[in-house]
Amino acid sequence: MEIMTKVTQKSDHWADMEEAGAFWGLKFLALIYRVAGRRICLLFMFPVLLCFYVFKTTARRSINEFREKLSRKSGTSQTGYWHGFSNFLNFGGAALDKLAAWNGDIKREDIVFPGSMQSLFELDADHQGAVLFVSHLGNVEVIRASAALNEPRPITVLVHTKHAQKFNKLMTRFNRDSQLRLVEVTEIGPEVAMQLKACVDRGEWVVIAADRPPVQARGNVLTVPFLDHAAPFALGPYVLAHILEKPVYLVACVRVGETFVIEWSKLADKLTLQRKNRRMSAEKWAADYAAWLERVALKYPDQWFNFFPFWASHKD
Repeated sequence: MEIMTKVTQKSDHWADMEEAGAFWGLKFLALIYRVAGRRICLLFMFPVLLCFYVFKTTARRSINEFREKLSRKSGTSQTGYWHGFSNFLNFGGAALDKLAAWNGDIKREDIVFPGSMQSLFELDADHQGAVLFVSHLGNVEVIRASAALNEPRPITVLVHTKHAQKFNKLMTRFNRDSQLRLVEVTEIGPEVAMQLKACVDRGEWVVIAADRPPVQARGNVLTVPFLDHAAPFALGPYVLAHILEKPVYLVACVRVGETFVIEWSKLADKLTLQRKNRRMSAEKWAADYAAWLERVALKYPDQWFNFFPFWASHKD
């Protein structure tokens, strides 16, 4: 399986945008958070987020585009300066929630599961292993926190950042017992795919964001409807899920007041792709994923944190 190698040429693709500032900014926030707490952090962040909203044209336009399409889909007004800025404010709050998760400040009673569930791991009570598709909606770090609060099960998260090892060290500094491991997606090849296969066969979980086009082989996308417009989704997550041969769940964690709500759905007991019609069968799964993501986005529009042109390859 061939998935993504290093990117050296600059472009407008989301993966080519600088992420070092994000890492050092988070490191600075971690220091303030430890010393002064969440409220003081929010005060520090407000002018930074406002500047980000005003001067980061690509990010602002991307959120506005999402808001416009969401407004047409829902039939309600979701546009305007405040609506757009609310995504930036919530993104700042989500960054602090990451720090709280790493620091063990999020308690079991802060996390709300559907029905009578007490832990997300009830989806895999027999330790058979699972694949979780997440997105840039909500805060996946709280899912990691819920793991630490319930049972020490290793979780590998595939990320699109060259700073994965730095983030690993930062998380370990906050919580030495963290079972979370970040793996840079741009370095995944057949050997790493087989290592991930060994992980899930041991009952571990693999988490991958499935709502962005691939870093390399950028034409290798699946085009499915999202908010009534053709949008590109990566083929890679479905190929990887096919190789891992484990149940696939769609998961998002959203903040509602002072609590965190886990939204989830099972995509497949085992995601399979037809050998002769791999793309066509993958598009079916991607359409199901996009439909679920759309429902959650309509429910929690302020927690959409994809600040890159989502429909860039498919302008209407």
